[in-house]
Amino acid sequence: MPINIYGAFRTDTTMTDNTATFATLGATFQISQYNQITIDDGADGSAIEGDNIVNESPNDPTQTYLGEVFIWDYTIEVNDGVNTYQIGVMDWDENGDGDFDFPTAEQGYFLGFIGDVPPLNTTLTVGSVVDNGANIDVDTVVPCFCAGTLIDTPTGPRAIETLSTGDKVVTLDHGPQVIRWIGSRTLDASELARKPRLRPIRIAAGSLGSGLPRRDLLVSPQHRMLIRSNIAIRMFDSEEVLVPAHKLVGISGITVEEDAQNVVYHHMLFDRHEIVLAEGAPSESLFTGQQALKAIHPEALVEIVALFPELASQDHQPVAARQIPRQGRKIHSLLRRHKKNDIALIRPS
Repeated sequence: MPINIYGAFRTDTTMTDNTATFATLGATFQISQYNQITIDDGADGSAIEGDNIVNESPNDPTQTYLGEVFIWDYTIEVNDGVNTYQIGVMDWDENGDGDFDFPTAEQGYFLGFIGDVPPLNTTLTVGSVVDNGANIDVDTVVPCFCAGTLIDTPTGPRAIETLSTGDKVVTLDHGPQVIRWIGSRTLDASELARKPRLRPIRIAAGSLGSGLPRRDLLVSPQHRMLIRSNIAIRMFDSEEVLVPAHKLVGISGITVEEDAQNVVYHHMLFDRHEIVLAEGAPSESLFTGQQALKAIHPEALVEIVALFPELASQDHQPVAARQIPRQGRKIHSLLRRHKKNDIALIRPS
């Protein structure tokens, strides 16, 4: 099964010396351009296999790139002085001799981006290194709502599964907007058991503050909810920020739906990133960032790119409806302050 990986070749970086390693804490490099490769994972298309940490032998010798073994060796966290990014460092047995020789270009052959994409021509500093050893799960879920979620429309709340392309939805910033594309994905009990991190997040009625949501709301873990507070102003210079639902777990009334069986996730796309009202609570529509697009089924992605050709460009930078904080520590600090001081996540507007 083919797996697409978005990132950069070592030759796209300033780390061109084969004796240099991305695994050195404090090492710095820049990326000059982005690239994408497709590997063939004959054993398991839901994961990119790593290696045996002791002898560096591949966990899955059937995982290949251009016919030769390819592995995810280790993961680094880098920062550009403002934000942090995770990058998978991948090796390729280019000469087919059964060994990932060092020092050669086989080591650190490709850098795969995990989540946010680091900027081009900007100095990145390695802050941490994790030797994976085990396999890396590449499956994810596009941020979306569970079936049954009531979405505010000009004619009143409607269950998201009843909405179609062309229908109008109420948005916080631009009034009623037409749905340009809508999609869904079903996860059965066995898949949720294998991949528990894909289980939905339950946001209990009223747990966000201001009586919101009006009913219990179920969303995918990466789905961003709007937070509106004075604490956000002090920390991010913005009264409103968007935070992934899984980060909210631990706030009273917000939990992982551990006993989820069959889940149907739905996602909506508009002309721009919008804030919609789900069970009355402000939340995001589909954001066309690289991470979300990588999680969309290829056939659906073709439809979306046909509607928005600019998404095919590697230089495309979507504009978020609200600030999306990238610093994990600051997000945790934001939520910790809300919890400690018993302050609602959404104050009245």
